Amino acid sequence: MNLNKIDFNLLKIFVTVYQEKSLKRAAERLFVTTPAVSQNIKKLRETLDEELFVLSHRQFVPTPYSDELYAKVFPLLEGISLAIEETKQFDPSTLEQSFNLDINPHLQVWLGTGLFKAFHEQSPKSTLILHTISPNTLTGLCNGSIDVAIHFEAENLPPEIVAIPITQLEFMIAMRRDHPFKKSEAYIDELLEYSFGHIDLAYLDPNKHSRLEDRLKEAGKNIHMAMRTTSVAGLISTIINSDIIGPCFPPTIEAVSKQVRLVRILDMREIGTMQIYLFIHQKNLSSPKYKWLTEIISDAVKVGSK
Repeated sequence: MNLNKIDFNLLKIFVTVYQEKSLKRAAERLFVTTPAVSQNIKKLRETLDEELFVLSHRQFVPTPYSDELYAKVFPLLEGISLAIEETKQFDPSTLEQSFNLDINPHLQVWLGTGLFKAFHEQSPKSTLILHTISPNTLTGLCNGSIDVAIHFEAENLPPEIVAIPITQLEFMIAMRRDHPFKKSEAYIDELLEYSFGHIDLAYLDPNKHSRLEDRLKEAGKNIHMAMRTTSVAGLISTIINSDIIGPCFPPTIEAVSKQVRLVRILDMREIGTMQIYLFIHQKNLSSPKYKWLTEIISDAVKVGSK
């Protein structure tokens, strides 16, 4: 094969299709049309004289040849991209690209606005994409489809993913201002008299569960979980309009502090605070672009959590 005939842009498109397993999603990431992606994949297949993908259940499934090609090409393209980036004077105002962040929903509800303002002010031509963290987040960080994740779980990470601690948040119980329970501090047994609401998080590890429920189960205590939801706003609205109480971080209720108050738990110190981490691929640690992005995120988290 004559490598001079291979357009490196075709390899970039190949890598994106391989990661997304979809021509449409690859086109969205590359800001081109789906037919353009299809045409380029066809061109690469003809150049290499190898089948790259087969269509199965509406997904582009890579062939064994593609698996081998991706394993060799992806790190090379990443290395070239970083090398070019490091030779340039970095200026975020000139960037015109998307940044994909996966964020824990407890954090996104108060972090998103401040993060966007700082991001847009410094890089007005770029796009900030915020999604909820999921069991697919680590895979996305590894293959480059996700730039950064923000979460409070840092166990069983792939070796190439680095967890950078950025702040700690206090774990408290939220209830409406005129709730029958009047104290500002309490032992957990006092609170177990009431029904709880809980945000069922999309953890990095699908086997993970609520730390509060786990600790109570270990202690042989019963908790009535009257409501489960994936919506932070939905839980807060229910807390405001009922006697349900629920675990929460102080910044989460800042916008509704006239209607909701927090109670500190006195006897569960092992879950009294939670460390917040920024997750990033280790290959990006020395990248000026990613240093800028992590600084913006760290500053926004620290400002929002005060």
